[in-house]
Amino acid sequence: MKGIGLALAALVMTVVSAQSDPPFLLAILNRDGLAQPFAAFDGRRWKASWPDHREAELPISLASVPRDWWGIGEAPSRMTLWAHGTAVAETSVTALAQIRALCSGRIGLRTDYRSKAPPAPRMKQPYPKDGLLVTGGVQVGRIEMVERSEEWNRALLLLTDDFNKAESRAILSFGGWRHPVREEARRRQQISVEAMYKAPSDTAGWTTYFVEAVREYEPTSFRPTGPFGSARKDDCGLTTTGQAWVHVGPANKSEVEMTSRVTYCDRKGVNVMLPFGTVRARNRTYWVYQFSGYEDEWYQVVRPEPKDIDVAVTFHAGSCPE
Repeated sequence: MKGIGLALAALVMTVVSAQSDPPFLLAILNRDGLAQPFAAFDGRRWKASWPDHREAELPISLASVPRDWWGIGEAPSRMTLWAHGTAVAETSVTALAQIRALCSGRIGLRTDYRSKAPPAPRMKQPYPKDGLLVTGGVQVGRIEMVERSEEWNRALLLLTDDFNKAESRAILSFGGWRHPVREEARRRQQISVEAMYKAPSDTAGWTTYFVEAVREYEPTSFRPTGPFGSARKDDCGLTTTGQAWVHVGPANKSEVEMTSRVTYCDRKGVNVMLPFGTVRARNRTYWVYQFSGYEDEWYQVVRPEPKDIDVAVTFHAGSCPE
């Protein structure tokens, strides 16, 4: 009996330890003090439990919000604002509110936060964000913006071959359309890095980068239609945008995961990253960021590791028709 008791105690301790991470809620804080909840960690797994604006009506009050919306069992009264890896303010959740993201209205939260930055015009989109709100005393790590340096040049060398392959796949995806610039000439065209972010990887000795790169082409007399709609009459040439997770490890090891898109130079349909920071859950590090462009705004929680990009939460914040 004593052996059985010890075994049961060990089992209980194992179950408790597997569920011992504290739950927490994440929300994006707009400069106007309105917040959009978008992800929750319940102690075991990630959730996108806050409803889409098309799926729910605005409750009468905070107290009437369904418990499962929060994803952590109860409504938060206080949240901590993090920006650039630093806790900058404590805020109180005071009421529900309607939030606008691009052309969409959503259910969000009103806080007592007052930004020190000048107010932005209400119709400015994507609307400026002042940081990431968290509950439960969660620490938010810094995702560093990499300045132009040798790191840029090294990343460019690492991703050039993948950029060329991704560009070719993007062209073929249109089905029957031909790029006006031949492949040999495209590969001679310069690739420019426009933004680069980095944070330490969970894999010892590795660093994770997110790189936004572009290859721009001069306008030509040939105006392609088909996948681009009607022919352009201005001087807007074609552009290939590329986004890559670049993992750099010891002994010059590297891994690259690249996607690309071919557009006109106005880059419609292309989203760019705004990183908010990293959070830890179950001893794993996750990037938290916004993707936004002309048509859509998304918030994501992603664990990027060599050979494994784990998307934990994707939340569609808003959109505009093309």
